[in-house]
Amino acid sequence: MSYFIVVVFLAVAIGAFVKGVTGVGLPIVSVPVMAVVLGVEHAVAVMIIPSFTANISMVWMLRREASANGELAAFILLGAGGTVLGAWILSTVDKEVMFLVMAIWVGTYLFIRTVRSETVISDPAGRKLAPVIGFVAGIFQSATGLSFPVFGPYLQARKFGRDRFAFNAAALLMVFAFVQFISFTGFDLLSPTRIAEGLLAVVPMAIALPLGIRAARHFNKQNFDRLIVGLLLITAIILLLRGVSAI
Repeated sequence: MSYFIVVVFLAVAIGAFVKGVTGVGLPIVSVPVMAVVLGVEHAVAVMIIPSFTANISMVWMLRREASANGELAAFILLGAGGTVLGAWILSTVDKEVMFLVMAIWVGTYLFIRTVRSETVISDPAGRKLAPVIGFVAGIFQSATGLSFPVFGPYLQARKFGRDRFAFNAAALLMVFAFVQFISFTGFDLLSPTRIAEGLLAVVPMAIALPLGIRAARHFNKQNFDRLIVGLLLITAIILLLRGVSAI
C-alpha cells in the first residue's frame, strides 16, 4: 500500500508541475501512471478533485486574461454542451476508435506545423472556430476523458502566449471537471473512499503546481511553443498505442 501511495503522489506531483508550466498536462501525465496501480476508472475518479482544484487555481491566478478574451465564453459554453453528446457517444461508439481519431487529428496538426512552421489562426477565424473546437473537445472529454488533443492544437495556433494559453485551457478544463464530478456522482462512481483519495491527491498537486508556475517564468515564447509540441507528440503516441492495441 505504501508503494501505491508513493506512485500516486509522484504521478500527481509531476503532472501538476507540467500543468504549472504549460496550463495542461495533469491528467495526461498522472492518469496513465495511476491506472497501472488503481485501474483506469479508479484513476480518473481520483483525479477529478485535484484537476478541478488545479484548474480553478490557475483561472484565479491568471484572471487578468479574461478581460480581453472575447471567444472564451463560446469556447466554454459549447464545450459543456459537447459533454452531453459525448456521454451518448460513449455508450454507442468504441472508445478505441475515438482514441485513433484524436491521434490522427493531432498527428495531422503536427505534420502541417512541421511543413508550415508559422501555422497561425487569425482572430476572425479564431472567433468562428472557438465554439466548434469547444464543442468537439467536450465530446471527447466526456467520451474518452481527454480533450487536450482537441483544443491544444487550436490554442497553440492562436499564438496566445503562455498566460492566455494556460488561462483558456484551465477555464475549459475547470468546467469539464465540474461536469465530470456531477456525472460520476450521479452514476455512483465517486465513493466516499475515492473522494477521500482525491482530496489526498490535492496535497502533492498544491505543492508542485506553484513550482511549475514559477518555472514557467524562465520559458520564452519559443521554448514554451516547443514544450507544447512535445506534449502533443507524446499524447498522440499514447493515443495511437491505446487505439491500435484494441484492434
